[in-house]
Amino acid sequence: MRIPLLLTLGAAVLVGGCQSPVMRPDAAAAEAPAKAAPALPFTAPPAGPAELDDDIVYSYLVGELGAQRGDLGVAYGHYLHAAILAHDPYAAERAARIAIFRKDTPAAQRATRRWVELAPNDPQARLAATVLFLDADPPGESLTQAEALIKIADALGEDGYLQVATALGKSHQGAAALQLMRELTARHDSDARAHFALAVVEVGARETAAAEASLRRAMALKPDWAKPWVLLARVMASQDRDAEARALLQKGVQTYPKDTLLRTAYARTLVDAEEYAEALEQFRELRRLAPDDDEILYAQAVLAMQAERWDEARDAWQALRNLGKRYEEATYYLAQIEEENGNPLVATGLYATIQKGPLQVDAALRLAALKAKSGQVAEARDVLRQIRVLEPDRAVDAYLTETRLLGQFGSEQQTLEVYDTALQAYPDNADLLYNRAIYAAELGKVDMAERDLKRVLQKNPDNADALNALGYTLADQTQRFDEAYGYIQRAYKLKPDSPAILDSMGWVYFRMGKLEQAREFLTKALQRMQDPEIAAHLGEVLWVSGDQAEARRVWKDALTASPDDPKLRTVMERYE
Repeated sequence: MRIPLLLTLGAAVLVGGCQSPVMRPDAAAAEAPAKAAPALPFTAPPAGPAELDDDIVYSYLVGELGAQRGDLGVAYGHYLHAAILAHDPYAAERAARIAIFRKDTPAAQRATRRWVELAPNDPQARLAATVLFLDADPPGESLTQAEALIKIADALGEDGYLQVATALGKSHQGAAALQLMRELTARHDSDARAHFALAVVEVGARETAAAEASLRRAMALKPDWAKPWVLLARVMASQDRDAEARALLQKGVQTYPKDTLLRTAYARTLVDAEEYAEALEQFRELRRLAPDDDEILYAQAVLAMQAERWDEARDAWQALRNLGKRYEEATYYLAQIEEENGNPLVATGLYATIQKGPLQVDAALRLAALKAKSGQVAEARDVLRQIRVLEPDRAVDAYLTETRLLGQFGSEQQTLEVYDTALQAYPDNADLLYNRAIYAAELGKVDMAERDLKRVLQKNPDNADALNALGYTLADQTQRFDEAYGYIQRAYKLKPDSPAILDSMGWVYFRMGKLEQAREFLTKALQRMQDPEIAAHLGEVLWVSGDQAEARRVWKDALTASPDDPKLRTVMERYE
């Protein structure tokens, strides 16, 4: 039986479930418009037979069936036999792939040698050989394959050194891989790409000092190449040398001001250092250099919002929408900007347009809040009911939003009824219990607040927020000061830097008559967070301690920042 070769290629299908570093070229690339073929460095062997005989067809079919049935030993043998008979590199690759998956290194080496023989200009074959021959006998074969790959990559206009480094980084022979890369680099000492690739392998091997030396050599050979600058900065940062990394990138940006990779890396180090104003300035410049880069636009938009530069943020989000990138996310934050700037109708319209994506529910929650603020409480509750039906995973969020809105725009009875309904559906939900407890405490319903918070603590005894809330409620609304102190002390041990817990600690000391300790903790709390309630507490302690002038100063500063805070005004009116 004689069958045309073209008709049998479908028999050599991909092996299902086999995973290895060996990958076929992207199918999309094969469909791209034909270009002039580059002159490749190696001469391919003569093509196999134009037609296949019975033995070849049988080998293909048995190889395929063996792969499909999981009999990989049989599949390997027949694919390799087909590769030999038909001179087919594709069949050799299948055999190599199967052997690599089975962790049969000798078999993988045999198949890969055949693959390289049949397709000497295939970069994937050379990469597989480079890794598989690291421990081959005689030594040096892996280096030969790496050299061949570099010649092929150069002909294709690619970086063969980095391809070798990436493949070696995935191998499990760290010392041999590192030694190979160093030998390869020594042969190409004047090529910056070789030193950069060596640094990549050294970083993977945690040889940071050697990596830094390799990167500095690459930078000396090719100063205007951004990649070594960026990787060196990462190496420095990994050693807690953040200031050096930032200074290096700043120098790079000053030396090569139009390099977007360097400037992006520098901007990100500024964000990591929480130097947001400087980072925003860098992203503005990046946008001038690359106006259609959606990652740059996104970073600028987020930083501008954080800086409350609403016009700049609006412009960046709108530019993203115009590009068709992150459309729902950009719409969501545009709505937030309009909401923040007193344009509720525009914000409502924008939130309402978000009908898909991960922010759909968040947009609906904010839409409900806007409706309630505008007097449409019933409509807002309808929106929240729809969320609970259509997105049951976010039902608790919808219930919590409804209770907050009713707490502002509804009645106490309505709010408690929603909490009851929610807890019937989700009886042990800590968020619902905690929030109902806080609401109950505000109403003076200490028994309800205590009961709910203790239910939370039964499930999670180390819930610092619940411990703090229970302790503060008891300290503020009962005479059970020792018990209150015990809860707050436990919370403090879990979160010693929490402004809310520091405030509670100060307040329980005040209620116990320990004014010095109260002043100490409340001062720390206010230093960590400028909050009107903390300021009210500290002012009260100062006043009772006899330091009325300092109390007035604390209250005045807080009133300037929060002129409408009811708790602050109540305390001030009590003492003045």
